[in-house]
Amino acid sequence: MESRHIGKVLRKYRKMRGLTIRDVVIRLHDDYQIDVADKTVYGWESDQSFPRTQTLLCLCEIYHIDNLPDSFSSKASSGENFPITPRERKLIQKFREHQELQDVIWRILDAPTEKE
Repeated sequence: MESRHIGKVLRKYRKMRGLTIRDVVIRLHDDYQIDVADKTVYGWESDQSFPRTQTLLCLCEIYHIDNLPDSFSSKASSGENFPITPRERKLIQKFREHQELQDVIWRILDAPTEKE
């Protein structure tokens, strides 16, 4: 895990989960009895400081980050590893199970098919 990527990853996952910095402060306090200020979370996300290990693990639970090494690697921060939610994972699995519907789904989403 490279420390210079932690803030970028934390910000990306927080936003992906639709959470504000205030939401994170409240969750840390209510769920884990960790008291931090809004500006502390901002500092983590801007790499001005880094959360303690236990706090980082709590943030990973809040953000549903399941695979720490992959999520915080430089490869993940560069955008090569696109994170998906559990709901999106289920959707992809269903999509793959129903090949007969894939062309229709591609058209509905206005996305190019493999043939294009």
